[in-house]
Amino acid sequence: MNKSHFLILIMLAALVSSCNVEFSPNAEWKDVPSVYCVLDPEEDTVWARVQRCYLSEDNLYQYSQVFDSINYAQGDISVQLLAWKGVQESNNGIRRTEQLVHRWDMEYTLRRVKPEGAFASGPQPMFYCVPGHYTLRADTSCVFQLVVTRTSTGDTLASAFTTLVGFVPFTINGRDTTEHVVDLPNDVPGRHFAFIPKTKNEIKWYTLPRGRRYQPHITFYYRKKGDTLSVDIPGDYLNNQYNSSILSSKSITQSRFLSVVKSALAGNKDTLMNVNHVDVIIYVCNEDLNAYLASQDVTITAGQDFQVYSNIEGGVGVFGSRRSHIRVQVPCDSTGKPDYLPAQLKDLGVGFYGHFE
Repeated sequence: MNKSHFLILIMLAALVSSCNVEFSPNAEWKDVPSVYCVLDPEEDTVWARVQRCYLSEDNLYQYSQVFDSINYAQGDISVQLLAWKGVQESNNGIRRTEQLVHRWDMEYTLRRVKPEGAFASGPQPMFYCVPGHYTLRADTSCVFQLVVTRTSTGDTLASAFTTLVGFVPFTINGRDTTEHVVDLPNDVPGRHFAFIPKTKNEIKWYTLPRGRRYQPHITFYYRKKGDTLSVDIPGDYLNNQYNSSILSSKSITQSRFLSVVKSALAGNKDTLMNVNHVDVIIYVCNEDLNAYLASQDVTITAGQDFQVYSNIEGGVGVFGSRRSHIRVQVPCDSTGKPDYLPAQLKDLGVGFYGHFE
């Protein structure tokens, strides 16, 4: 048999097998929930957004503005958060056991948290429970499950599992809420924040158990007429795909820092502003949330369907976790050298006069 005949047989076999696929254009409509919930051990309340997907013969934009078309009525569904005892595994993971540690019944409420847009506006249904951030801290070795149930039948509509981003125990301070795990090689003596010429200008930090995506931020605080205001300078994302114990970033440079500050304060007419400190924050999310965020980065042509990540069994959306490293109130450099921060801020012409408290 020559190659051309062989390829024809393969194509015929594929056509025959495709004809055997059962497909009914009149299949029964299926309820598909859209579920979004992100755990944060620094928060005392867990919020879950549960909607439903929809199809319509009408204009979808008009249909989406009908409240009942995308939201479940109160009492139609129940939502629970469960914590299962976990067993540590290699590669920074946790395996779920069958031992239930906690169960929380999430309550229904209406909150005005959605900006105006194409979807139904006004107060939106949310589900919440208050396990407390101390409870979540104690459960960082657990595997969490979110379960959406149809109240009338008890059937499970959607379910998902995730784990919490962990902690570095030896670095936790007395308040048990903030970790000082950030190192700034560009600190001047006295642990002041600065962009020092001919140095690395690097932010370095310890990674967290089950942390996958990291993003450093500097929150720059300044005073204006007695009020404390701030500007946020984000760095680039870093993906810890090899489970490194330490990561570093040079993405927040002096030029980027000054550019963001100048843009944020453009047009300011006050000339008596000064600055006291910065907060250095490293935002972290686990693999589930990282995979979902990464799937949103795909550029698509308007009107085309595309596949996004979801770990919601029986639905769409994401159930993940996040938290942050924080090094708070790092004093700013107060030296008067021309290349250092006070003089650079003054030269922006947006109100700073060079004096630092």
